[in-house]
Amino acid sequence: MDAEAKPQKKSQTTGGPVGKVVFFMPIGAHEQVRAVHKQAWTLSSAGYEVEIAVQAAPLNEYLGMKVSEVGPSKGYMLRSLLNSRRWFRICRSKKADVFVLRNPDCIFLALMLTMAGQNVVYDSQEDFSKRPLLRGIRPAFLKPIIAQTLTFLEQLLARRVAAVLVTQAQQVEQLGGRTFLQPNAPLVDGPILDAMCNMPRVVAPDRDTLIYVGEISESRGIWQMLDIVERVNESRYCTLKIAGRFAHADLQREAKDHPGWQYVDYVGQISHAESLSLIRDADVGLALLMPVADYPTSSITKLYEYMTFGIPFVASNFPAWRVASENGVPGIYVDPQSPDESLEAIIRLLEDPKLRRKMGEIGSEYIANEFNWNEYANPFLEIIAAAQSGAWRTPHE
Repeated sequence: MDAEAKPQKKSQTTGGPVGKVVFFMPIGAHEQVRAVHKQAWTLSSAGYEVEIAVQAAPLNEYLGMKVSEVGPSKGYMLRSLLNSRRWFRICRSKKADVFVLRNPDCIFLALMLTMAGQNVVYDSQEDFSKRPLLRGIRPAFLKPIIAQTLTFLEQLLARRVAAVLVTQAQQVEQLGGRTFLQPNAPLVDGPILDAMCNMPRVVAPDRDTLIYVGEISESRGIWQMLDIVERVNESRYCTLKIAGRFAHADLQREAKDHPGWQYVDYVGQISHAESLSLIRDADVGLALLMPVADYPTSSITKLYEYMTFGIPFVASNFPAWRVASENGVPGIYVDPQSPDESLEAIIRLLEDPKLRRKMGEIGSEYIANEFNWNEYANPFLEIIAAAQSGAWRTPHE
């Protein structure tokens, strides 16, 4: 990697931290990939004092950063309103230079902190003008109303807080104001990669391995993957490794009744380093998400992680997901609703080790040279520094 693209360590001559940044994630976990492994670790490496405030804190320190507990929250639909006053009091007690808040649960908290003179960076990881359409909200007619309301509130935030970070290009124009694009570029170094490298390889020489890592739901292709692995095993031995959390318990019970489940190695919710080791040891990655909500425009982490380790993939043929270089493409894009097309692509890769190796090399070179977190670390540091300085505030703010 270009050394200039990496975050700079704190000066040995200045001593103390550059400033204090609190990542306030009241319904999140301390191992969150984007917020903690990328953003918080970048700040800590650059000399900031970083605190990660999460719902439940099983430890006091993680990767050299303080972890604190927020406690359980009230409600679901009205969680943002019901808990904002308590969250506000907790935040004020932290005495941070900058607060990084995530997703709609913290919208009202972000406004309250900004009105109280605090510096806030709001990270919107998904396009919430569409994402609520996937939620199990009842009655269903509320879904578009909630989506429109969240979009309006995020547009308001983009003109009130120090910065709004988004992962999808269309959100920059959609939200306006002080909105910055920070896609889900993968890690290529750091403690998580170091931990993964220390994990033993687990390769089954007598069978092929497909891999899927992420939330497990109908819209993310669980039934398509189970159908496919069942059909692949009609002609060759193949295991589908799945790491992640089922969207709901009923779905997990139904999936276990599918005849394709006998070929699944389900490892559940595991650490980021463990999931990367599974990807490293697989033959083909899968990302057969359906064309719903904001999936077609999303910045999909799993594809980039497949490419990081030179694993070719079969993925939904969304234009925003397509990666190409002068040497070719790193995977095969298919209609996720066509099981025959997906099966044909997977069989083609499994039967052709040379093609897998070629596509894997294209992907790993793309990540190493063109698209990785180190390319976005310094812009992120600049956003935090600008927020800390307060220079973003206009005279009337």
